[in-house]
Amino acid sequence: MRKNLFSLLLTSATIMMFGQAQSLEDVNFNTYTLGDVASDVTGVTAGQGGYYIYNGTPADFQIVSIDPGHDRSLRITSGNGAPPASGSNTNNRYVFKGITTTANATNDVISGALEFYTGPATGAGKIQFALYDATMGVVGISYDYATKKIAGLGRLAAVATPTTPSFYGINLGTATYAANTWVSVSFTYNKTTGEYTWVYPEGTFGFSNASYIIPTGMEAVEFDVVSVTAAGNTVANQAAIDNLKLQYTNETLLGVRDVKNVSELGVNIFPIPAADVLNIQTDSKINSVSVVDLSGKKVRVKLNGDKVDVKGLPAGTYLINIETKNGIVIEKFIKK
Repeated sequence: MRKNLFSLLLTSATIMMFGQAQSLEDVNFNTYTLGDVASDVTGVTAGQGGYYIYNGTPADFQIVSIDPGHDRSLRITSGNGAPPASGSNTNNRYVFKGITTTANATNDVISGALEFYTGPATGAGKIQFALYDATMGVVGISYDYATKKIAGLGRLAAVATPTTPSFYGINLGTATYAANTWVSVSFTYNKTTGEYTWVYPEGTFGFSNASYIIPTGMEAVEFDVVSVTAAGNTVANQAAIDNLKLQYTNETLLGVRDVKNVSELGVNIFPIPAADVLNIQTDSKINSVSVVDLSGKKVRVKLNGDKVDVKGLPAGTYLINIETKNGIVIEKFIKK
């Protein structure tokens, strides 16, 4: 991969108070200038916000206004061809930024949350959002332009050959996501326990497979957005990213232990976005709820039966943890 082609500048993380989440990247691109993200497509010279670009032309990497609700976002346009029979695929496009993930004594979970725009989604290929170490991906999520489905990305080692891990795509649900649609997703990797969790519109999925081992102790040094073309592609695929938050946190702040799939637990929340009240639909008794923002900070809400009063929350995206007798569900919702 291109990490062997050039050295990377690493930016310092903003370290928050001991015992709280450590912010690695928090950007909505609204302060960026419309137009080119950067001018150097060799990935050597940084552009706006310290982001680098690789392959194609600067016109393939743009700060744009897609809709008023998102103000400015980062859009990537791939080449309009398929991978060659041999050699590197010059139709792929890369945006990346170095980060420093040095955990404090209480934080061992790398977490990422973002919104991505599916774009026209008429070609063949994927848009991938992932954290990398010096060799390959650590954790991330992707969207397939052709199938219009989401997959988790994680490094796994087959039990049969545990010394040769690979960065795999892991199917997340069966839902498809329409063209020109914003989708909210998040992912976590626990470097101590070697656990993955992905949160997406259909629900929450924690990876467990007896045939694979998740390596522990991985440290991310870079965040990448990669548009990859696949066999048969003939169009310039477009996708965008907004409201990116990367952090080092812990299970207590994030509240992701013992998570089961939403469909398994039979829990649904509505309306989304919510203005005053968020309704919880479930056949099970609700034992408790808690809400955190995307920085991992717990916010105050009031549960009344199956209704959560969110009137006092600032507008934005939140995670709600719902505990019933069957387990805990984490769902993302938007407060308008």
